Amino acid sequence: MNNKNNLAPHEMLELRELMDSNIVGVKKLQANMKMIEDDELKSFMEHCLDSKKENINSVQNFIESNFNI
Repeated sequence: MNNKNNLAPHEMLELRELMDSNIVGVKKLQANMKMIEDDELKSFMEHCLDSKKENINSVQNFIESNFNI
């Protein structure tokens, strides 16, 4: 779609699914991080957590810049 403020309904659903998936992932990682004792695994999980948070911020920025929110 060329119109800056118009997304097709399926595109809005995709954005919502991306947000939901990343939010659930962040919550799961944060909850499980407390139980992890292995330093290498904990480091990997922290990297995944940071990545999911960046994804959430990217989607939020996209929404804000395209819908003047």
